[in-house]
Amino acid sequence: MPKNFRDLMAILLAVIVFPALWVLEGLGIISVPNGMLVATLPLETLVIQFYFRRATAQEEQIEK
Repeated sequence: MPKNFRDLMAILLAVIVFPALWVLEGLGIISVPNGMLVATLPLETLVIQFYFRRATAQEEQIEK
């Protein structure tokens, strides 16, 4: 479960927003430039890396 807004935002982007964009584009419901679609791939990778990162010592103290 997300512990803060940043975690919630990471989950929403990686699980809902980017895949929905790809599906809607694939079905022809929306038209998105190819450059934008290609840019979402590394962005999703960065979001996933952010979500599964190790918390810093400062963040661990705040959560306690």
